[in-house]
Amino acid sequence: KSIDFIGLPPTCASKKEKTTNLPIEQIQQYIYNDWKVSSQKGYYITGRLNSTIYKDDCWFDGPDPDMPVKGIQKYSNAASQLFDHSKSFAELLSISRPSHDVIKVEWKICGVLHLPWRPKLPSWKGTTYYYIDPIDHLIYRHEEVWENMSVVRAFTTILVPTLANSIWKIDEDGIAI
Repeated sequence: KSIDFIGLPPTCASKKEKTTNLPIEQIQQYIYNDWKVSSQKGYYITGRLNSTIYKDDCWFDGPDPDMPVKGIQKYSNAASQLFDHSKSFAELLSISRPSHDVIKVEWKICGVLHLPWRPKLPSWKGTTYYYIDPIDHLIYRHEEVWENMSVVRAFTTILVPTLANSIWKIDEDGIAI
C-alpha cells in the first residue's frame, strides 16, 4: 500500500472554495450526482467529482494496493487514469445514511484498465462509506469495501487472465463470484 507521508505538493491544493455546512441530505445528493447514474460514467471511472464537499486532505482508503491516498486532488488524478472511460462503467445500486454523519453507497463496477494490454476486470460489487465532519460538514474520509473481488484476484486477472478464469468463476451476469 502506498502511504503519503509528506502530503500533497502545494500545487495540488484545491483551487475551489469549499461548500461547508450543507445539510447532509444535500451532500448525499451531490454524491449521487457524482455517480452519473444515467451514463454510468461517474467519478470511479472518470475521476471527476465535486471536490467542494471534500476536505482537501480527505483520506481515501480501500483494498486497492494504491490506497490509502491522502488528498482529493491526488485521488481524483489517479482515478481519472485508471479505467478506459469508453469501456468501463460504475453503477450506483443504492445510497443511504446508516448514521447521522455517514453516507453509504453500494455499487457495481466493470472496467478495462489503462494498461498496454487493456485487461478487463469482471464486474464486482462494493460499498463506499463517506464520513462527514460534524463541524464543517465536509467529507473527511472515503472508505471502500469490495464484496466479491480480492486484491489477489484483481492482480491475477490483470496479469494472467487465463489463470484467473480457471480459478475464479463469473456468473451469468458477468459478476465475479
